[in-house]
Amino acid sequence: MFNTDKPINQMCEDALGRSAFSKQLANAIINFKTKDNYAVSLQGKWGCGKTSIINMAIEEITQLSENMDEKEKIIIIQFNPWNFTDTNQLINQFFLTLTNSLKIKSKDKKIKNVGAAIEKYSSALEYSEYIPVVGKYLKLLPKLSSAFGKSIKNNAESKLNDVSYRKHEVEKALVDMNSRILVVIDDIDRLSNEQIRLIFQLVNAVAGFPNTTYLLSFDKDIVSRALGDVQGCNGQEYLEKIIQVPFDVPPLSISKLHNILFDKLNDIVELSNGIDFDTKRWRKVFNSCISPFINTLRDVNRYCNTLSFTYAAVKEEVDFIDMSGISALHLFASPIYEWIRENKFSLVGGYSGGVVLNELNKHKEDTLESFKKIYPENPIIMLNAVASLFPVFSNSVLYPTDTTSNRELNQAMRIAAKDRYDLYFTFSLDNITISRRDLNNSILNMEEQELRAYINFLNESKLFNIYLEEIKNNLSRIPEDRIELFLSVLVFQSGRVSEEQTHLIGANINDFSIYTISDLLFRIVDENKRHDIIIKMFSNTDFLSFQFLLHLLHIIELTYGRVAETKYMREEKLITLEHLYMLEEVFLERTKSFITEIDLLDWQEARRASFLWEFIDKESYNAYMKETLSNELSVPKYISIKASEWSESNGTCGYIIKDQSNTDFIDDTTIIDTINKVRFSASFWALDTRVIDT
Repeated sequence: MFNTDKPINQMCEDALGRSAFSKQLANAIINFKTKDNYAVSLQGKWGCGKTSIINMAIEEITQLSENMDEKEKIIIIQFNPWNFTDTNQLINQFFLTLTNSLKIKSKDKKIKNVGAAIEKYSSALEYSEYIPVVGKYLKLLPKLSSAFGKSIKNNAESKLNDVSYRKHEVEKALVDMNSRILVVIDDIDRLSNEQIRLIFQLVNAVAGFPNTTYLLSFDKDIVSRALGDVQGCNGQEYLEKIIQVPFDVPPLSISKLHNILFDKLNDIVELSNGIDFDTKRWRKVFNSCISPFINTLRDVNRYCNTLSFTYAAVKEEVDFIDMSGISALHLFASPIYEWIRENKFSLVGGYSGGVVLNELNKHKEDTLESFKKIYPENPIIMLNAVASLFPVFSNSVLYPTDTTSNRELNQAMRIAAKDRYDLYFTFSLDNITISRRDLNNSILNMEEQELRAYINFLNESKLFNIYLEEIKNNLSRIPEDRIELFLSVLVFQSGRVSEEQTHLIGANINDFSIYTISDLLFRIVDENKRHDIIIKMFSNTDFLSFQFLLHLLHIIELTYGRVAETKYMREEKLITLEHLYMLEEVFLERTKSFITEIDLLDWQEARRASFLWEFIDKESYNAYMKETLSNELSVPKYISIKASEWSESNGTCGYIIKDQSNTDFIDDTTIIDTINKVRFSASFWALDTRVIDT
C-alpha cells in the first residue's frame, strides 16, 4: 500500500470535513461582485490541504456557474508557476495560460477579444526591459508574436507608451466582458524568493486587470519571509497591501485525522496467529510516539508510506505496535530514533525493577536534562516515547509499574527484547534462525509426523536449543489440546505420552528443562488431565527418561512442603495430594522394577532417586540399602550420594554427611572400615570419578 500525496479533486472524496469551508470560500468569491481587480488568499502550512480545498472550491464555483446567466459566469484559469524553472519562462507561461484559456477555449466573442488583447499586451512586454518593477525580468523574454514585436519602435519611451496602450486595451475589453475571470495560482510557497516576488508584482501591477480575481494559495510565513528578503521591507505588510481577502485554512479536526490514520494502519497491520492486539499498550505508544507528530494529512501519508515499507520487510518477526512507534520517531524525530539505536544495553538490559522511589524524581530530572541536548524541541516527548517502548527505562524514570517479563517481551517480539532489538533498525532477517512463521506453524498447525520431522531437522541443524527458547517464550500460545503432543515430541524421541508401552522412548535430557514441562502442564486447565499425562509419562518411559522425570516428582513434593520447607511451596499445585500419592505408587513400582537390572547407586540420578524413595517408603528403602551395602564397593557409592561438599575462604574443602538416616542399615564404623579396605583394590579405582573424589 502506497499513499500518494495527491490532493483530492471532489467534495465526495473529502474525509477531513473541509467541504463546508470550501463552499464558503467559493461563495465569497462569487458573491463579491465588483469589476475591480482583487486578490483572495488561502493561507496554510505545507501539507494542510490547501490544494484540496481549492479543488473543492473550484468544483463548487463551476456547479454554481452552470445556473448563472451567461454574462455572470466565472471563467476559471489555473496557473501552476512551479512547473517552470526560471523567471522568464514563468512570465511567458503566465500570459500564454491566460491567452490560451480566453482566446482559444471560449466561444464568446468578447472573451476571445480579451484573450487577443492580453496576447498583444504580453507581446509588447516582450521588449520592455525598462518597465519599472518587472523590467529586469523581461529583457530576455522569448517572443510571443514576432510579427507584432517587429513593429515596436526602438526607443524606450515608445516601448513604454505601447505597453501602456496595450494594457489599456486589455482593461477595456475586460470591462466590456460581463463574465469575471478567476485566476488560481497554487503552491506559491514552492517558488524561489525572486519568483515569489514576481508573482505578487504580476498580480498587483503587470496583470492587475479589472474584472479579474486572483485566488492565491501559499504558506504565509514562507511568503512573508521571502518578500521581506527580496524587497528589503516588512514582508507581511507588503503582503497585506496586495491581498484584499485573506482566508486561513481552518484547524484540522485531529479526531478525523486520526480516524484516517487508523483506517490506513488497519490495512497495514498483520498479527501473528495467537497474538492479540494490546489495545492498552497501543494507546500508550500512539500517544507518546505517533500522535505528537501527526498534524496534517501529508503527515499521515508520509508516515503510513514509511511504516508500510519497513514493516513489510520484517512483519512476521516484529511487534506492529513497537514498529509503528519507532517508525514515527525515525520519520519525525530522528534525534530520538538515533539515540535509541545507539543505547541498546541501557534500554534492554540491566535491572528491570527501576530505581528506589525516593530517587525516582532526581533520576527523571537528570534524564530530562540530558534529553534537552538530544531533542531540545520537547524533551518530555522524548522521555515519554522511550518509556512507552522500553519497560526497563520506564521503570527507571517513572513509577515502576511495568511488570512485563523478558519472556513476555520475547513472545510478543517487542523492540525491548534483546534478540529482537536490532531487527527494528536493520530491517534484515539474516540473523533470524527460526522464523516466526515456522514457529507459529509448529505451535499451531503441524501434525505429529511433521512436527517430529521438523524437530529432527532442528537437531541436525544445531538449532534445537534456540527453538526451545522460543517455545519457552511462547508457552502461553500453545493450544491446550496440543500440549500432550508437544510433551511427546519435545521430551521423547519417539512414541506418545498416552501410549501404553514400555519400550524405549528416550528423553532429550540435555536440552529440555523440567520446568518447561511443568509450565506446559500448568497450561492444562483440567487437573485430572494433568495427572493423567504425568502418570502416563512415569509409567511408559524408559530408564533414562524415568530418571529425568524424577525432578518433576521432586518439584511436586516441594510444592506441598512434604520433603522440605522451601520457596517452592505455593498455592497453585500441579496435581492434588490424592493424585500425588498415586504418582508415588507408580514411582515405587517403576523404581523397584529398574533396580532389578541396574543398582540404584549406579543411576545418574542416584541421589534424587534415593532421597525420594527414602521419603516415600523408608522401610523398603532401608531393606534395599541394607542388602546393597553388603557389597563392599557399594559403600563408597552410597557415601558419594549422601555427602555434601564444603569449603572455606582459606581454600580448605572437604565432604560432610549431614543426613544420618543410614544408621538404620549401616553404622559409621562399618563405613570407614569398608572404605579403608576397598580403596586399595583395583575395583575401587575403576569407579566413577565422583565416587573416588568423595
